Amino acid sequence: MNILNYTLDTYKKFQEKNLFMKIFQILLFIWIFSIPLKNSIYQISTVLIIIFFFIHYLYYKQKTFLLEMLAEYKKLLIVFLAFIVSMTLSSLLGISDKNVLIEILKYFFRYVLILTILFYFYKQKFYSKKWLLTVIFIVLLIHCLDGIYQYITGFDFIAHQTPHGTSNQLTGAIYSVNPFGLLMVVGASISLVLFFDKTHYKSFQYDKIIYFTTLLMFLFTLFHSQSRSAWVMFGIFSIGYMFCYIKHHGIDKKLFYTLSSLFIFSILLFLLDDNLFHRLTLLIQAYSSGRTSTIWPFTIENIIDSPILGYGVDTFKILAVRTPDLRLTALGVHNLTLELLLYTGIVGFSIFHYLIWLTLKESFTKDKIIYFILLLSFIIHMQFDGSLIDSKIHLNIFILLLFFIYSFRLDKKPPDLIK
Repeated sequence: MNILNYTLDTYKKFQEKNLFMKIFQILLFIWIFSIPLKNSIYQISTVLIIIFFFIHYLYYKQKTFLLEMLAEYKKLLIVFLAFIVSMTLSSLLGISDKNVLIEILKYFFRYVLILTILFYFYKQKFYSKKWLLTVIFIVLLIHCLDGIYQYITGFDFIAHQTPHGTSNQLTGAIYSVNPFGLLMVVGASISLVLFFDKTHYKSFQYDKIIYFTTLLMFLFTLFHSQSRSAWVMFGIFSIGYMFCYIKHHGIDKKLFYTLSSLFIFSILLFLLDDNLFHRLTLLIQAYSSGRTSTIWPFTIENIIDSPILGYGVDTFKILAVRTPDLRLTALGVHNLTLELLLYTGIVGFSIFHYLIWLTLKESFTKDKIIYFILLLSFIIHMQFDGSLIDSKIHLNIFILLLFFIYSFRLDKKPPDLIK
């Protein structure tokens, strides 16, 4: 797949499409671009997409169409809704601030409903997976360039933020280094897959040079975010992807030279930057910034006291205030498994991990193996950073992964991503 040519073709065809399709594509682009920023544009675009969906549904009287589509994803949606119910029960019976119920309601509209809308308009042929992947790639590249600009000038050109802390960790326009690093992992992963796509790999056409360049750019910003959990995620994804690629296509001189170049590029970055080398040393030494020594033991102790339904959503800080170590009040759990157990107990934990298991099983095919590797590396990443309960960036990445994996059901002839 050539994203560069596809972008130009999409622009030309855009003029031929009907008004509904044009509006939806614009709204979807704005929504994706605003996800990393978590600003009012994200909230407004989410609402507009939902309103647009209901207008289209009512105007074209799509009841039968929608019901047939929902039937295709009945099990997925039921599990997702069951998890929302478990969050609600845990919060009502636990110690959550009652205002958190509004956030749980938003959880349904921002994620479950948005996922349904993505399926709905994909089935309506308002966009393709190639179009969506192109938009995501462009948005991530913009944030990557913003991070490079921040590295050179000392502030980014979108939000005018300076690098984080004394070690100059890049954040771009994102609120923290870890989500910025996560986004750069996704960008680097897309670049890696497109570069090694065997359809054009051996001819080494111009687009391959572009993808290799963007890969180096994403790696540069990924490493300089100094997000160790993001480093681990990309390491797992790249190893998994290269294993599958070599298994199917073998290894040749070009592949060897490419991997050698990437390895040398990475080594030079770490040797020439003391901050990067120091963070790498901490990673090798398994230094956890208080996770294993303070945060996780504290969380486990509280889980044991309320194992069935947990304490309710967003209760880590409430529990932390009761402890002598007030530093905990500024931190989260930083572990998906422990967070689910703390907030929703064994009930919510079991439901959500069943959702993950269903999705991994759904993606474990030749056509979707790339998504399987990416989802698996993402879930491993979530054991050290982020949240799938209250983090908009992490949740929307999860929703988009669910869309890519399950949308194959709507294709008459699913395309191969590894050919």
